[in-house]
Amino acid sequence: MQLGAIEIMFPGAGADAIEQAGEVGFAGFEYYVDGPTPAADPIWTPVGRNRARRTATTADVRIPSVCLGYFNDQAWLTADDPDIRADARDALARAVDVAAGLDAPVIQVPFFGPAEIEDDRDEARVVTGVGAVADIAAAADVCLAIENTLSAAENIDLLDRIDHPAVSHYYDIGNATALGYDPVEELAVLGDRTAMIHVKDRFVAGGDPYPHGTMLGDADVDLAGVTTTLAEIEYDGWLILETASSAEPLRDAAENLERARTVFE
Repeated sequence: MQLGAIEIMFPGAGADAIEQAGEVGFAGFEYYVDGPTPAADPIWTPVGRNRARRTATTADVRIPSVCLGYFNDQAWLTADDPDIRADARDALARAVDVAAGLDAPVIQVPFFGPAEIEDDRDEARVVTGVGAVADIAAAADVCLAIENTLSAAENIDLLDRIDHPAVSHYYDIGNATALGYDPVEELAVLGDRTAMIHVKDRFVAGGDPYPHGTMLGDADVDLAGVTTTLAEIEYDGWLILETASSAEPLRDAAENLERARTVFE
């Protein structure tokens, strides 16, 4: 397994954050897309992607994944408005080009906040929306990895309904713990349906001191148990830190990286 970090852990953005991730010592970097247009995020442009690639090469950092972070800002694929859902499908298809241009094999498609999957209607819209882009992703050797607030069993049902090899799950051990799930059990249930994993530490039922939890090892995630389960299911993919930070993000990123190495390597 290799350890990476999501962009929002760093004070910089885009290429600057990639450089900071390399300086801290991460092997990988998950690009966090801030919006659906070049004005919101330069990664939508060839120039922006070229700069990110060059910076990653110089920093000796891989970009294994792209997170469509702005999908949590409002309901996109789950929206009532069919035009918004169509825009979301278009953005997801364009994100495949972004990921392919960065040699990133995974796109994280999140459903939190106003985008949360709450009922059968929302699930049906996710099945339709993600399914509509699955062939495009497969042709580019990109995986669409869904993260949400559903249980492992519910996510397996969702993936079975989409029924496409280019669609899988993105698991977050901290979010799962905060929601009352047991990531040790859930990762075993998901097995090879997990494309990638976010690592953070959070308390059950909330109470986190910072956004994205607290320092690794200081809250309720059973990190040792997760490590055992990952070995049992033969998971050998990326672990992407999305860890908490105080007023000194680079210091905290370095400390969390060292703690992650102690647990997972």
